[in-house]
Amino acid sequence: MTNLQQLERIYKAVANNKRLYILTFIKKSHSATVSDISHAIKLKKQPTSRHLQILENAGFLVRRRRGVFVTYRLSTALNESQKKVISTL
Repeated sequence: MTNLQQLERIYKAVANNKRLYILTFIKKSHSATVSDISHAIKLKKQPTSRHLQILENAGFLVRRRRGVFVTYRLSTALNESQKKVISTL
């Protein structure tokens, strides 16, 4: 993937209010389940999961499965563009 394609993926991922709310929530709480996030942003679990997948594919989030629960947290491998986005939240 080229740098331009990577930038496009990053900026498309954050060009949505719900995804920005998700990033803000996870930044404040450090990690959260789909249920926690869907409740916080007032969205059903299925669309919340889709937003989380987009953010994960863009490199903002990592997920960890613990039994039946999946928790999401900010990636520790953020590039400079991603760090700038997160720092503005």
